[in-house]
Amino acid sequence: MHLVAKQIKGHEYFYLVEKARVGRRVVTTQTLYVGDRRKLVEMLQQNAAAALPSSFESQSVGADLALATIASELGIEEVVDAIHPVREGAAPVGRRLVLAAIHRIRAARHENGLRNLRSFYEQSVLSELLPVPAAALDGRRMCELLGGLTAAEVDRIETAVVRALLEHEGVSTQALAFDCTNFDSYAGAKNPSRLLKRGHAKSCRPLRVLGMGMLATADEGIPLVTFTYPGNQNDVTAFGRFLRALDRRRASLQLPLETTIAGDGGNVSRQLLLRLEKDPRYYVMRLPPHHLHDVTRCKRGDLDGLMGRYTGKVWAKKHICNVYGVERCVVDVYSRRMHQRQLPGLRRDRNRARAELLELQRLLEQQRAGQRRAKPLTLASLKRRLDTALAREHMASLFRVTVAQGKAAPTLSFEEPAKAWQELDDYVLGRTLLVTNRVDWSPEDIVTASRVQSYNERLNRDLKEPSGVLMVPLRHRRDATLRAHALVVILGVMLAKIAQRRVRKAGVSAPSLVSVVQPLVKVERAHVQFPESALPALRALAKATWVPSARTPRQTDLLRALQLEQRPELGTTLTERLEKGTARRRTGRSGAPNAP
Repeated sequence: MHLVAKQIKGHEYFYLVEKARVGRRVVTTQTLYVGDRRKLVEMLQQNAAAALPSSFESQSVGADLALATIASELGIEEVVDAIHPVREGAAPVGRRLVLAAIHRIRAARHENGLRNLRSFYEQSVLSELLPVPAAALDGRRMCELLGGLTAAEVDRIETAVVRALLEHEGVSTQALAFDCTNFDSYAGAKNPSRLLKRGHAKSCRPLRVLGMGMLATADEGIPLVTFTYPGNQNDVTAFGRFLRALDRRRASLQLPLETTIAGDGGNVSRQLLLRLEKDPRYYVMRLPPHHLHDVTRCKRGDLDGLMGRYTGKVWAKKHICNVYGVERCVVDVYSRRMHQRQLPGLRRDRNRARAELLELQRLLEQQRAGQRRAKPLTLASLKRRLDTALAREHMASLFRVTVAQGKAAPTLSFEEPAKAWQELDDYVLGRTLLVTNRVDWSPEDIVTASRVQSYNERLNRDLKEPSGVLMVPLRHRRDATLRAHALVVILGVMLAKIAQRRVRKAGVSAPSLVSVVQPLVKVERAHVQFPESALPALRALAKATWVPSARTPRQTDLLRALQLEQRPELGTTLTERLEKGTARRRTGRSGAPNAP
């Protein structure tokens, strides 16, 4: 059937004409009137509109698929259900905790609470990957679930998951890093929680805080041992808690005897070093300079240059010094990069201190001239303001200040000795002291072990980064729920860290968790929706088919590294769906077995 135009009384009309061969002649068998040119255009537009989609419904799939796959491979659900079984017919605890952990990674800060878990689940691909009754994810039921986990169960769950992680991923435990931090809460003063206390908050806000200590691997900074503690305890006390937790888990984690623990200077004390050496445990700890009194620091030029990747960047020298009354190995380290990064902040603080001292001199001059109307500055108040002006690090050594009692006002004079700045440059800037019982190690090995600490500090930033695995805000007030909440967050961190580790092992750049999770979040699939005027078969096919989004090279590399590129959950085009259906029908008619 083809379109034919005819001229009738000077007007053009269109017909659909069907021809067929009858004997030796070709005759017209059917003629359908279409109309004039305007009618033809209207029909074409209507048919085109019916064949084009009217809208689409998208769904993020990449990150959820990656995290759910890792959780399934580790067997987290089975581990949790074995430790905390539920009655027959009830929703399993393991799957609900995994869903809460993935939600914590994926949701924005204002949506990461348990009250939003159900709606997130119903709108995500997780309802297909990890099916569970949606009512079991209601905020109230999830809070009851977390509150029902005892401290012993939380400890056993984390231990079992970590053991499965070590066996499945082959993570190295030769060097581990310890660090602690705290998280703000908005709990009231009358809240009876023993964990939420007012202490030295890292955010410098006067809030009740929750403390958390973590032991992480040097291999991507995956947390192995975590524990919560009252926010008003200092780092030294937290390190003692960590050693007790490590003693409980040493056998289950099967940590080798040669494992070396790296820690920050805030965790060092006389008793803790003796305790570390008693077992014995190997350690490399940063030593605050004021803790070492009986040794003369050598100049920067007297240090020995390190080899390997530290050539031209780091210099160090080993000493045997008296530390807390015991002869111990101390390594004096200089880093050129650290020195260069300290200089801008030091110059800024020096300029601020100089400006404040000049301002104090101006106020004293006004007071002597009788032009100051405010409360007079006395010698005591002047010294207090001087202490504030020179409170920043190293300022007291850079300025030599002289104060005396005057008639109408105290006198103030100051100078900046060039020798003080040179001494700071030679002995302090870029320098780090390390104390260790790895006496047989070279300075290169000791410096490398100490730098494992950076993984733990990065982990702490991830827990507070708005686009990372947020620990805050803390919406819980009971201690049991807070411990379980920390477990959910740590499970999410483990899943994201394993994804980052697999990406790096595949040779793809992954400098942070955000660089892995965010591109995967943008890997989407969509249901294409056709108008009511479209063919019913086409609308049914579109409703049953997920169409994948266009992928960037970064997304393709990440999916290939995680071996998810060919997963059917990512979606397929309508053309591919039709071709697969046609191929199956042809295979069935030919008598061959159907393709899976």
